[in-house]
Amino acid sequence: MVKVNLVVDHKKWKFRYLKLNLFLTKIIKKILLSIFSSHKTNFEISILLTGSKNMKNLNKKFRKINKDTDILSFPAEEKDFFDRDLKSKKKVYLGDIALSYQYIEAITKKQKTSFDDYFKKMLVHGLLHLIGYEHNSFKNYKKMSLLEKKIIRNI
Repeated sequence: MVKVNLVVDHKKWKFRYLKLNLFLTKIIKKILLSIFSSHKTNFEISILLTGSKNMKNLNKKFRKINKDTDILSFPAEEKDFFDRDLKSKKKVYLGDIALSYQYIEAITKKQKTSFDDYFKKMLVHGLLHLIGYEHNSFKNYKKMSLLEKKIIRNI
């Protein structure tokens, strides 16, 4: 089971996806099943769908970077938790993800790609960060990127 706590503070998100909570829950469930197929754990996640102004403030506050970005992830567990402790837990709070509508929209226009496809890619990317994946070295980047692509093919 997946519980999604959703906060939408930018109106364009509501116009793009009519049944937003249902849509996110289905996508996140598919992503988590492709990662943790053999686990019976219940997962919970909080998602903020926001705009550029708020995302810039969050990025500045938490990463000391004064600019907008597509996604921010705030894991609730340490990296090694998922290797060490996941099997013993019935319920796991993964953490928080924030996504910027305008940033994603700008990227998709620039790359001539679909908003939905890029949004799903960012959800996968953010969830991987929540469960301990990083791209702080070429080796880690390659590992995360390969898993990201595999999951995206499955959803």
